[in-house]
Amino acid sequence: MPQDMSEFSKPRVNGKLLPSFQGRNVCLLGNAKDVDSNGTAFILSTSDGQDVRIIMQEPLGEYVSGLTEVHGSVDAQNNIHCQNYVAFPKEISDTFDLELYNNAVELTSRFSEFYKVGVIDQ
Repeated sequence: MPQDMSEFSKPRVNGKLLPSFQGRNVCLLGNAKDVDSNGTAFILSTSDGQDVRIIMQEPLGEYVSGLTEVHGSVDAQNNIHCQNYVAFPKEISDTFDLELYNNAVELTSRFSEFYKVGVIDQ
């Protein structure tokens, strides 16, 4: 019998979708800003313009800004408890179309029966 992959998948979401994913792992993309002075959290401005608090497991070893993808679990306050992240280089951040990305996220959410969404850890 196939294993239920939903516990391993990380669907791509925007800020508006977070409440329906509380307690689950997600992939959230946006622009990082406002890193706490102790490096334990930062704000991610999502593709739909919402500010989401990202809580780190350990303090950041680098300053994070620009286009950043966060993988983590959504808590009851719609914060993300970060398991890992990717900070993209400035040249990608400067040219990435977040509005178009947001349209794709909303389409895959609205018509989820037609899309196999998520990032599978191997």
